[in-house]
Amino acid sequence: MFSGFLKRYRYLFVIFLIGIVTSCDNAQNHIDLADKLILDDKPDKAIEEYKRAIDMDNNIAEVYYKLGDVYFKKEMLEEAAKEFRKAIEIRPDYNEANMKLLETYNKIGVPDDKLSIYTRAIERDPKDSKARIRLGIYYQQVKNMDLAFEQYNKVLEYDPYNSRAHFHLGVWYQDYNLLEKAIPSYERSIELKPGYEKAHFNLGVAYIATEEYDKAMKELKRAEELNPGNKDTHSNLGLVHYLKGNSEEAINELRKALELDPEMADAHYYLGVVYASKEMYKEAIEENKKVIEVNPDYANAHFNLGTLYHKQGLLDEALDEYEKTIQIDRGFADAYYNKAAALEKLGKPADARDEYEKYRMVRQTGRGSPSLLSYEAKLTGAMEQEDAFKEIAKEIEEAKAIEEAQIIEKKNALKKAKAQDEKAEEPVTK
Repeated sequence: MFSGFLKRYRYLFVIFLIGIVTSCDNAQNHIDLADKLILDDKPDKAIEEYKRAIDMDNNIAEVYYKLGDVYFKKEMLEEAAKEFRKAIEIRPDYNEANMKLLETYNKIGVPDDKLSIYTRAIERDPKDSKARIRLGIYYQQVKNMDLAFEQYNKVLEYDPYNSRAHFHLGVWYQDYNLLEKAIPSYERSIELKPGYEKAHFNLGVAYIATEEYDKAMKELKRAEELNPGNKDTHSNLGLVHYLKGNSEEAINELRKALELDPEMADAHYYLGVVYASKEMYKEAIEENKKVIEVNPDYANAHFNLGTLYHKQGLLDEALDEYEKTIQIDRGFADAYYNKAAALEKLGKPADARDEYEKYRMVRQTGRGSPSLLSYEAKLTGAMEQEDAFKEIAKEIEEAKAIEEAQIIEKKNALKKAKAQDEKAEEPVTK
């Protein structure tokens, strides 16, 4: 639930080399064709076109929604729910997708049982706080956030001292990264119920996101006291120690998490970050490999592994990992940047320029993964990064200008040669 708030910390360090992307193929053409096929009552062919559009650009929420709608009409409800969820992941405020997902779940049957139970309980007793909170959790699980928010607030209207309602309202705010509202909600929940372990844990995670590491440490340690042996608590304590510059303490906490769950991807990932910061590259590589064994689609692990190979001069291996990163997340700007730098070192300036251009375009359009560069700037300097970016952009423009000048020069030479040929063919007059 809270991995989204930690994405900005899931990185190693960007090699300052810089670069960019966009597909030359047009996904919209396939979307338009699919829409026409729907009108022509050819849903199977439409599905193929929507999938082709997704292959070209996997960040268009509307395509997943349309694909889900086709599946829904074909009674392929599990497939429909999967596509609606993807649309909502890209656009959490996509109301049509949220409502359609809820309708799909209701039609599937199992969630409808829960919905009916909670709804009937509220009909019998409008002040049944437990039923309203459970209904809110259900709505939040199916990404119908407005209805979830409504249920939590209704509870607080007649039961303002309900610690669970304050807690789940905090979760709602945190899902939207509204930390300035999530934190007071958790604090109020703890005030009403001091031993509420989940509230202490979530408050600690929120403080990590606001970079208040001492407060985060305090809350996470309290969560550990209330519920010893929680792998997530140890993993986040390790992260906080690392962010405070305490590498050894970070390693100890992360190892505790891995003792509880040897396949915990986040703990392996953070441990890799700590090892890399200590220039223990062999160990860092092994930890990132373990992440990928557990979760092959963990984009940041592929990126960090590529970065580690890059630093050691293993450019072919680095390129392979950068490409895997891009395949998982085509909006991962830093992967294009580092890929361009590796290609440049390999003596492939034209290919490198293409990747730099892709990097620039991803940065400008704001697509893809949450930027890891904002936190990285604390280590490298924001101005250094921006200056490097401007320098690359300048080089790209200069290269384009040279190419255009060469093209114009060739055209003029051809025109001149043609004119001379025509003149030579003119009849000689005496």
